[in-house]
Amino acid sequence: MVRKILFLASNPTDTARLRLDKEVREVGEGLKRSNERDQFDLVSKFAVRVDDLRRGLLDYSPRIVHFSGHGNGSGGILLENEQGLAAEVPDEALAGLFELCAGQIECVILNACLSDQQANAIAKHIPYVIGMNASVSDEAALEFAVGFYDALGAGRSIKDAFQFGRNAIALKGIPEHLTPVLIKKRLKAAERQRLESSYMPGRDVYMEVSVMNEDASSWNHGNDTTLRYSLDRNEKRIRIAANIGYLATFDGGGPIAPLDYVHSPTWCAFKWDFPVLDFKVLNNGQTPLFLTEVVFDIEESSPDVAPLLTIKKDTQQRNAGDLLLVNEGWCDLTDLTVSFHLLPGKLETPTGFGPPFEHLISVPVLGDHAEVDVVEAFRQEGVDVDGLILLGNGKWEQGNFVVQKGDGSEERMTDAEMQARWKKCLGPFHDEVGTLVGEISFTGCANASRRRVKFFAPVYLANRNRLGILKPPTFGYDIAFDSQNANYQRRVQISQELQPGEADRFTVKVAVAQSSLHRFRATLRDVSGMSLQSLPIEMNCFVPRSRRKVVENAINPPQTKNQ
Repeated sequence: MVRKILFLASNPTDTARLRLDKEVREVGEGLKRSNERDQFDLVSKFAVRVDDLRRGLLDYSPRIVHFSGHGNGSGGILLENEQGLAAEVPDEALAGLFELCAGQIECVILNACLSDQQANAIAKHIPYVIGMNASVSDEAALEFAVGFYDALGAGRSIKDAFQFGRNAIALKGIPEHLTPVLIKKRLKAAERQRLESSYMPGRDVYMEVSVMNEDASSWNHGNDTTLRYSLDRNEKRIRIAANIGYLATFDGGGPIAPLDYVHSPTWCAFKWDFPVLDFKVLNNGQTPLFLTEVVFDIEESSPDVAPLLTIKKDTQQRNAGDLLLVNEGWCDLTDLTVSFHLLPGKLETPTGFGPPFEHLISVPVLGDHAEVDVVEAFRQEGVDVDGLILLGNGKWEQGNFVVQKGDGSEERMTDAEMQARWKKCLGPFHDEVGTLVGEISFTGCANASRRRVKFFAPVYLANRNRLGILKPPTFGYDIAFDSQNANYQRRVQISQELQPGEADRFTVKVAVAQSSLHRFRATLRDVSGMSLQSLPIEMNCFVPRSRRKVVENAINPPQTKNQ
């Protein structure tokens, strides 16, 4: 189990200068060279404000919290305010914050002057807390931190690491080795009974299990799509639940809105990971422990087939006329009905989710995903869909826009006439977008009751850089790059025709024999010699090693004897 260390440094501009950067560097280098370097993950934050402290505890779920900076005795440790000046943190508020995170933190170090008062307050909730009972010099604070983490990285206990930290100060001849103090949490009878009941049999040996959450600080798609594991504990059991704000909204009947799949680093609408169980073992005995195994006796494992439906956001405006439904649950949804009003424009906070609905579309079975065609609803609301398609298939000839009529004849019009015709075809949907507002009803697995969820979603009438309803890529091509080579060239023969005013797209799939990084440019050429060159491209290709033979055979098919 990796123990995450959150190093928080604060040196307000109106306080004496400290070498906090040197401290975190020395600690990091010591951990990197230690025998158990793979068991620690050091995260450092500088110029820490009160909000940064709270967010760091929530975002990183650290096992060890190390604060380095100034302390003011009864005034508390000093963080920074918005202007970079010193801001005192009250003892009770600081202890209360750590109480909220008590299930995940095993040790807190306050490497700051006169911080023993805050350490005592925090020790009511955290097993081990280290503070300073007097003013401490910058040099002594540095030596203590290096000695402490050197020992921790060597596999020693927190109690032993504390003594090594003290000794590191003494070895340098600094008369401050008694300044650091270690305070252990005084367990109440009920707490000790709970810990003893959940730990391995053995005198003076205790175990506690909790759950950690993954760092989500880089996720910028909102808390409603971030998975968090919560823990509920009583005297008889521990319950770990997966919580997503979106799921709570969905289970509550909505309204749900489209989610972004395209710009997500996970290529999914949710920030998720598997649960990480956090085992805490306390050995108050006199003999060492050598733990070699964790055995899970599973009483039962069963699938969770609760339905979960999402609407995929048309981020790149490429799915004109379609409502994109995604089934994120682990059972097919049957007898799905989309009932809705269709309102002009892209509405951010629509109202009127109730019946009677003007439009209804049925989907017999929703497996993985479905593109629900709502073009007919636009037609019923006054959009000349046929006219839009006709204009979308038109082309420019000698300054005129030419469209092919249904009877085979041609109609020519000026740009102004074409724009006027386009606007007329849109009817009340002048912005080329309408918002569906209504509800989706469905049945989940066998014997499940029918569910309903309110929703709203914009649907476009035209795709970006195109007229009319979506046209797919007209063709796809393939090419293979070398996995290791330099200054070479690959050519793909293509055949694409674009008339004036037209847009088109095609694809080129790049195959490689193994995971590799490629830097290149792409140039398009036409028969006249005209060239279009891309910006420099860096492409990292991933190929699973287990699929190596399959990929190699696809790129270089084996020769048969007849060849």
